[in-house]
Amino acid sequence: MIIALTGGIGSGKSVVSELLRVMGYIVYDCDANAKLLMHSDSELRNRLTTLFGTETYNADGALNKQHLSAAIFGNAEALNKMNNLVHPAVARDITKLYREMNAKVGDKNVLLFFESAILFESHFDELVKPDIVVSVSAPFEMRLARATTRDHASRQQIIRRIENQMSQEKKDERADIVIYNDEKNSIIHQIDKLLSSILQ
Repeated sequence: MIIALTGGIGSGKSVVSELLRVMGYIVYDCDANAKLLMHSDSELRNRLTTLFGTETYNADGALNKQHLSAAIFGNAEALNKMNNLVHPAVARDITKLYREMNAKVGDKNVLLFFESAILFESHFDELVKPDIVVSVSAPFEMRLARATTRDHASRQQIIRRIENQMSQEKKDERADIVIYNDEKNSIIHQIDKLLSSILQ
C-alpha cells in the first residue's frame, strides 16, 4: 500500500514521518526528492532547460537556483509550468520505489509512506493515487507557535504562508484518517492504531 501524509504548516507531519522511520518504515519526502530529481533526472533536466533556458543549469551541471528563482518569482504561470514537470517526475519516482520494494519483499505487507504538504493543492494525490491519505492536524495557534520557532519567522509571515495553503479543516475532511498532534492525544498510539488497521 502507498500511504500519503499531509497537513498544514506546523501540524507535525515531519514528527509523524520521523517516528515511522524509527519504526522501520520508508517515508518518501516529496520536497527533498523533488530537489534531488531536478539534479539527477535527465528527462526532467532537459524539460526544465527547454522551459527556462540553458542558464537553468551551470557549466558544472548544478541547478542554477538563482536563475530558476528569478524565472518563477511572482510569475504564477511559470511556477505552474515548472510544477507540471516536477510533480510527475516525483510521482514516477515514488511508483518506481514502490515497485522495487514489492520486487524485494513480494508480499501484501509492503508499505510506502510519502510526505506532501500540498498533496491536495497540487493535485498530487491524483498523480500517485495513494491507497490511504493521512492528515496530521493541530490547532491553529499551536501550529503558529511551532512554525515561528522553527523557521525564525514572524507571526504575520507564518499566517500568510498558512493562508496560501488549503485550510487544515479541508485537509482533514478529505483525508481517510486524521492524526491529532495537539499534545492531548498520543501520536505513537495513533500511529500504532493506523498501522494495525492497515496490516490487519
